[in-house]
Amino acid sequence: MGAILAIISSPVLEPGQNVEERKPGPKSRDQTADKAADKLYNLSLPALANLPPEVTLKILSNLTATEVCLAGCVISTWSDITEDDMLWLQLVKADWKYAAFVQERILEQSWESFKKLYLIMDEAQLIFAINPMKGVEYLQDNQILSNDAGDIALYLHTTEKLKREELCTYLLQHRPDVLEEFVKLEDYTNQSVLPNVLRNFLTKFPASRCNLGKEQLLTLLLKFSFRYSECNPQFNLSQDVVYNICCSLMLLGYDFKHPLIKNKMSKREFIRNTRDLTPGVTNDYLGHMYDNVYLIGPVVR
Repeated sequence: MGAILAIISSPVLEPGQNVEERKPGPKSRDQTADKAADKLYNLSLPALANLPPEVTLKILSNLTATEVCLAGCVISTWSDITEDDMLWLQLVKADWKYAAFVQERILEQSWESFKKLYLIMDEAQLIFAINPMKGVEYLQDNQILSNDAGDIALYLHTTEKLKREELCTYLLQHRPDVLEEFVKLEDYTNQSVLPNVLRNFLTKFPASRCNLGKEQLLTLLLKFSFRYSECNPQFNLSQDVVYNICCSLMLLGYDFKHPLIKNKMSKREFIRNTRDLTPGVTNDYLGHMYDNVYLIGPVVR
């Protein structure tokens, strides 16, 4: 990718001009010049301005939206190609996976161009970072999102660029119905190491950054427990059992990391404290849970 950008930003050969004519002499070359630029001078590359359109599109398809815009500014003959609708539709789907899921609905809309669609979705992301409710409303006003909880959850779940703090605020304070649908999109099938699964789930809701209260954290644990049990009936772990294990793991992590707790909980104590709350779960299983938190760290970050 760096080589492509370096090529784009380098001067374009004029018709009839060869690489050696453009290459500066050894005396005038800055001795501190980038070695990568030196190598580019020695490549027998055709003039980028004269590449066939299909080759140009192939190059542009490997760039980000910002790089595509810059390429159109640097090479004048590329300006029209960088406005190609299918290129921008590809960029939309690459940056917002939600668009790939609802592509048929998006294609039914009478967009001025898919570049315009990209700019709307990019603007919505910036608004979401300031005010999550306004960000979602902006997408709804532009008929990209509906008010359906499942549709909003799909957008939030598949858009990695959204700030976690605002995501927490929106799901936990404004739209608990969307949170319900959001958790349903998680797939925990055959993931047997419960502490790792819980830890990954809670990274979407970082407690320290989101200022999660006790009730909010317990709500997340309830939603997670139901989904984990639902995805893994073969483990014979009910929602209540999973929830109790999660609470025990959370308390164990707190015990380990709190500096004022001098006598840390032992494995035997953890098993004894948890066993009565988790019928059907073996001591060995609980022991593995303890070892995971001891070696990897708390499940709540």
